[in-house]
Amino acid sequence: MGDRLWNGTDVTVGETLREARLRRGLTLADVADRVKLRETIVAAIESDDLSLCGGHAYARGHIRALAVVLDLDGEVLVSELP
Repeated sequence: MGDRLWNGTDVTVGETLREARLRRGLTLADVADRVKLRETIVAAIESDDLSLCGGHAYARGHIRALAVVLDLDGEVLVSELP
């Protein structure tokens, strides 16, 4: 994803998720616990590395789940994936 545009800015999906998490004062562990994922997977997604997700379908599901916890539009985020 690297330099993909999101919401008119040079912010990736992972960066958007990370920024939303930090704005809410949540740690990686907080979010991982709420969506029932390993912390390493959440950290990888925030770094735009979807290789730990187990495939593109799982990655989309994980992003949607993270978006719910972070009060973001998961469908918009998923639409930005390659």
